[in-house]
Amino acid sequence: MKVAVQVLDTEVHGRRLVNAHFGKSNHFAIVDTNTGDIEIVKNPGLHVERGRGIRIVEMFGKKGVDAVLVKEMGPGSFDKVRNVLGVKIYLVPPEVKFLDDAVERFKKGELEELLEPNGEERH
Repeated sequence: MKVAVQVLDTEVHGRRLVNAHFGKSNHFAIVDTNTGDIEIVKNPGLHVERGRGIRIVEMFGKKGVDAVLVKEMGPGSFDKVRNVLGVKIYLVPPEVKFLDDAVERFKKGELEELLEPNGEERH
């Protein structure tokens, strides 16, 4: 299974930090939960005013993403990921700071599915 997580450019002791802002994240980590392989990809919608979410969704589709792990997601991106792409979105709790911890919790079934947007769209 492949999961997408928005990540910061910075690392702490070699560990990637989860970015709280979905659409404004510079990069996404695409993690294969079976092999542990991680691909870091640039946000294809970062520098556009409109249509940011659909560009991210198109990239997720090309990469074969099965689930998205977020700290928060606004209504536009939520609709595109859940209804256009058709993948489930899971909530990364505030105390989880690192990519590897978020993925591990997902693999253990410890993340709650996000059933509605929990953030504001930022343009």
